[in-house]
Amino acid sequence: MDQVYVGLDLGSSLFQQVTINASGAISLNRSFATSEANLRKAFADLRGEIQVHLEAGELAPWVTAVISPLVQRVVCSHPAANAWIAKDADKCDRVDAFKLAELLRLNRFKEVHYPQPQSRRDFKTLVQHYDELTAQQARLKTKLKARFRMQGVIVTGERLFSAAGRKPVLAQVRSRDVRLAIAQLYEVLDQSISAQAQAKLLMLRAAQAFPEIKLFRTVPGVGPIGACRFSAYIHTPRRFSSKRKLWKYCRLSVSHCSSNGKPLRRPRLDRSGCGRLKDVSRKAFEVSVRARQDNGFKRAYQQALESTHDAVHARLTVQRKIVSTLRAIWLSHSPYREQLSH
Repeated sequence: MDQVYVGLDLGSSLFQQVTINASGAISLNRSFATSEANLRKAFADLRGEIQVHLEAGELAPWVTAVISPLVQRVVCSHPAANAWIAKDADKCDRVDAFKLAELLRLNRFKEVHYPQPQSRRDFKTLVQHYDELTAQQARLKTKLKARFRMQGVIVTGERLFSAAGRKPVLAQVRSRDVRLAIAQLYEVLDQSISAQAQAKLLMLRAAQAFPEIKLFRTVPGVGPIGACRFSAYIHTPRRFSSKRKLWKYCRLSVSHCSSNGKPLRRPRLDRSGCGRLKDVSRKAFEVSVRARQDNGFKRAYQQALESTHDAVHARLTVQRKIVSTLRAIWLSHSPYREQLSH
């Protein structure tokens, strides 16, 4: 069968479809209004071994689910890695769609993983919803502290956000109108806290369908929220062929930059990947090290600290050990034991 490479440039109103053959010649160039019916229509008259390339974004999971049964392969790539598209001075949907098809033909793209089962996609949405509400709550608390400082009221600790503690602090604000404005922020914070609690229940209820989450909770320092986040953002333990690739995705690997054999800068942590997974490992590290009971991660931290005399280096070593252990548990379908972290 003839190879057909399709580039899809997605938009909320229109999507552009460009198809090229194995030699790079354009055979189709057309646009459709964005809808499920039109996505199916766009591929109904194509013949051959159809491969599709689109960039990751809000529409990508839905479009992938719609067109996957109609084609041989769907690839979602990372937009930041497609410099040929993103940094070109001349941009339009037609050109971008052609470039997506051409990058697919040349096999020059950085693929973004999307979970295939709908249940996995829905679970990830619930975890992201919880994380976003948590971040929103942190921003509101920061904003409240800033508003009080602007009025010369400097308060530390969490009493500022409690129902009893906020009243005497509000009373220190002289302007009645400013007090009312800050009270409105408190109302938004209370709503955010309530929504976060409900989102947590939704997430934990959905987590019961995924047996690995119960196994993750046997790991020292890993609670129900950390277990849910690791499962949702990784999707499958076979996504990464080695633990070093997992470290990179968790923002725990060190990047080097050199030219002509000479370093251009000092080694540093790679900023690509999923920061929320790094946060999972950091919180698990903090809980396991502070625990009264002895555990493998606590001992590993002390050993790394004694050998490196660098607290940051020792912490990162243990964080890598934590995510490697979670991956090993998922692969073996067995509860935590210290041998899995080696």
